[in-house]
Amino acid sequence: MYTWQENKIKINEESKILIGLGDSFTQGHGACDIKIWDKYKWDDKKMYNEYFHDVVESGYQNSWVNQLCKNHLKDFIPINFGLSGRGNRAAAKELYLHPELNIELAKEKIVVYMLTGYERFDFVNKDYEVGHHKFNTMWPTTDCGNDLRTVGNEYMNHVWSDRMGLIELLLNIAEVKNWCKVHNAKFVLTSAFTPTINKQFMTDHIIGDLLYGKESHVEKLVNIIDWDEFFYPDGFRCITDYLLSLEERTDLINEFSSWNYYEYAYSHKKMTPNGYITKCAHPSDDGHKEIAKLLYEHIKNKI
Repeated sequence: MYTWQENKIKINEESKILIGLGDSFTQGHGACDIKIWDKYKWDDKKMYNEYFHDVVESGYQNSWVNQLCKNHLKDFIPINFGLSGRGNRAAAKELYLHPELNIELAKEKIVVYMLTGYERFDFVNKDYEVGHHKFNTMWPTTDCGNDLRTVGNEYMNHVWSDRMGLIELLLNIAEVKNWCKVHNAKFVLTSAFTPTINKQFMTDHIIGDLLYGKESHVEKLVNIIDWDEFFYPDGFRCITDYLLSLEERTDLINEFSSWNYYEYAYSHKKMTPNGYITKCAHPSDDGHKEIAKLLYEHIKNKI
């Protein structure tokens, strides 16, 4: 259950709220307190299986969403819609699927949309109920069980393409931007671990023949985003590049992929939380604090 559900947040016309949209990098996966690690004797399998609720709840509390409000935007209420493994489509839909929170009523609203990989695709859960998990999410290589795996393979082989994924990404961004415009909310857009979300890559990979061969159509679609306002953390292309810089490993930054980041986390980090990256390849508690600092400076100076 989400932290904001458990705390039964009440929003009214005088409220100020910060909304985080994204995947595990927003949720706070891996950012649990040192006391949680101590409690469960540094056994990561037990932590993420037998004691999952404690670990997830602690991660939520230490996420950049909470850190931003706790340490910087102190009169704002944090609403963390991040969820591990989800795609950009499901993240965007969270703005519309919680009428019980009345987020539209808030006097001031800031929405931070931290994009996940555009290779993820979300589809509606047939057992969907409002207030519960709405979507199943798959990667091209995700094993979600035999039935879902079959559906995923068919989709990837016959429907999905890089170009389609990028177009879907831009439409997701447009949806969130439109919500922010309608509800007078400030909007921050950034990337968790995909370094290729930039204007040049988008233009090169969304080929015009899908859009009737007209260059103007491609340009219009790509310019849904105001690229001058895209949040590049400390000048880096995505959060994982920034975390590598904090660990003084900029030599591992790759132009087209964050795979070196993951290899570094899996091979060189210990289960004991140390530094800014955890062994599960997510920001640590300290990593989330640094992300929150940069986001605060961006919000204060840019929007």
